[in-house]
Amino acid sequence: MTVTFDDTELRAPVEPALARQESRERVDREGRQFGVALGSGWIVFQSVVLVVGAGVLAALAVVAVQFMFGADGADLTTVVLAVLMVLPLAVARIRSHLRGPRDREVEEFRLARFTAANGLTYRTGELDPERSAALFGIGTSRIASDIVAGPSPRPFEAANYSFDTWVARARMPRVANYVAFELHSPLPAMTLVTKATGVAASGWEPTAPQERVQIDGEVASRFEVFTSRATEEPVRHLLSPDVQAALTAVAERCDIEAVGDRVYVIARRHLPMTEPAYWEWVADLAYLVALLEARGRAEQTTGLAASEPARATRREALFAAPKGGRAAAVGCLVPLLVGLAAAALITKISTG
Repeated sequence: MTVTFDDTELRAPVEPALARQESRERVDREGRQFGVALGSGWIVFQSVVLVVGAGVLAALAVVAVQFMFGADGADLTTVVLAVLMVLPLAVARIRSHLRGPRDREVEEFRLARFTAANGLTYRTGELDPERSAALFGIGTSRIASDIVAGPSPRPFEAANYSFDTWVARARMPRVANYVAFELHSPLPAMTLVTKATGVAASGWEPTAPQERVQIDGEVASRFEVFTSRATEEPVRHLLSPDVQAALTAVAERCDIEAVGDRVYVIARRHLPMTEPAYWEWVADLAYLVALLEARGRAEQTTGLAASEPARATRREALFAAPKGGRAAAVGCLVPLLVGLAAAALITKISTG
């Protein structure tokens, strides 16, 4: 299977100054000046609250250690150690705030060039998008970002998506990436919910009258299948061994919903749309949808041709968990432990 999209512009070097200029022009053209300023201010506010809160907790921890080793209470040492303990966190937040907008400008630049080269359309975002999948009918603060649409390999739309759900008074931020394909032939309404390990909670459920049905074959261990009683047998026919193998190969970590004249493939996380591997995956998904349609028309299917190992490896890397979280946690934990040890040592020395 060959790559459908020309990904040259995703690989080409980017001049940061040019990306910044085009980003500012795009913001002015789309009238997003207030939104950008508000978003930047909100990020700064969150960072300040986080650092100050961490500083207060660090100071309390230092005081507790000082009391344990005989000190009378907080002193200048408490403040100094607390500041030193949260300093790496503060530096990390500042660097993120400075680097984030620059990285975003480069992403927009690459996607704008890529979509133009492939005859696609690109929009930076859409508030409260209305789509037919159940995912878009729940939550608040709904926004689709980096919306790419086009007619080839078949009419499709791809985007990252964010929304909030609520448990009592607790806000639960949710993210997803979706690729929606237009159907040329109707399919029975159905939802496939992934059972893959390490996948975030979806925050949404298949809508009534769909209910869970038992399907024979490999798909039973990979997905939960939902459909109505009226379409249960057509769905069983649709999920042939060839189709099941294709689903497992390219969409095992995704939810899939066929509704109306669309098929949605939904990953429960944001995906890097500037990576060439993402567009290889979209091309594979287009073939999967064609396979579903052929099976629905009772035509002979041949399954999804096994892609070369390098392509499969790139697809695995696309869904791999970000690597920065553990390193950041360790980077903040080490100063905390060193600070508490220093508090104990200094207090012990000063109290004799």
